[in-house]
Amino acid sequence: MISLLKSPAATTPDQWAAEISACWRQSVEAIIQTGRLIAAAKEALPHGEFTAMIESQLPFTARTAQRLMAIGTDARLTNPTHVSLLPPSWGTLYELTTLDDEQLEAKFADGTIRPDMERREVINGARSLMGSRQEPDDSLDYSPTPPWATRALCHHVMPAVGLVGKRFESVWEPACGEGHMAKILTEYSDIVIATDIFDYGYGQAPLDFLGELPPSMRADWIITNPPFRERAEQFALRALDLAQVGVAIFARLQWLETIGRYERLFRDQPPTLIAFFCERVNLCMGRWEPDGGTATAYIWLVWIKGAKPRAPFWIPPGCRESLTRTDDAERFTAHPVIKRKSEPTAVGDTSTLATAAARGEPASLPQDMGDGAGSRNKMVHERAMP
Repeated sequence: MISLLKSPAATTPDQWAAEISACWRQSVEAIIQTGRLIAAAKEALPHGEFTAMIESQLPFTARTAQRLMAIGTDARLTNPTHVSLLPPSWGTLYELTTLDDEQLEAKFADGTIRPDMERREVINGARSLMGSRQEPDDSLDYSPTPPWATRALCHHVMPAVGLVGKRFESVWEPACGEGHMAKILTEYSDIVIATDIFDYGYGQAPLDFLGELPPSMRADWIITNPPFRERAEQFALRALDLAQVGVAIFARLQWLETIGRYERLFRDQPPTLIAFFCERVNLCMGRWEPDGGTATAYIWLVWIKGAKPRAPFWIPPGCRESLTRTDDAERFTAHPVIKRKSEPTAVGDTSTLATAAARGEPASLPQDMGDGAGSRNKMVHERAMP
């Protein structure tokens, strides 16, 4: 039996309330401090030692550690004026970190964020805001693609169009951001060109994919998560013009709609394959949240030049779990993403494509791309997977 704590200093309701409130606030501050300590350890320890510590020496999982770091390093939550309003639940606090500045300020202002707030209030409130949210006209629409969603393209979608056990010869990601998709593509191609109109610290930037491009900027495949709205359509049309073999576009399901897009794109250049995700893909504006959620459905659209359209394809459930690697959370929540020592260094280097063009080599289908874990040991040139 747990004995009750006695406080000789507390005799009046006000005194008891003050002590209870102080203990309550201390719980929030302890969560924040824990996250800060994990972040500090990540900066101080070598990569391997930090990962080993997380996996074997702490009383919680690596996923929990990532969430605590998000809480401890979120300046909006750790603002002294807000701490007294926060609920003492790390699960609820983490959900608050996934809100953008506008959403979070609105919840502070209307009193939604309070000490007894529950996690479901954050999630339901965020979903109600998603439908009415409007991005500014000059927004770059930067929403990093989760690593597993790009791997799903290579492991499931490409085999569905006949490219089983194949590898890309060259790929261009023209909206690379901080490298979330381009870095994954280095697992499936020896030449990956990464560019962006804005310098996020990764690849070659600034370079406007819709503007004037160097003659050497060509690749067999163009694979990208383009900016939303009308620029996605412009990206698709430009990619179809420049790619030598094929194009893969990651987009919202609703992007298939509208008469105008049908007339400008799909009527004359229908995709070879439309691949629907059975599970939700967790996109977040401005960053990747490993444990985030979404109310939006996403698809892959694939065009192979000269190939006829095929029946729709459903990407099987379970990809988020099976295609996520143990170090993805650490690597792809960094800004920009962290490169493995064994990965190719061609990202952002256009000279390799210029050399191939100078040799006058014909465009060809990708050779030896992995179609699952069992095919990783038969890659072209027997290059080990990173």
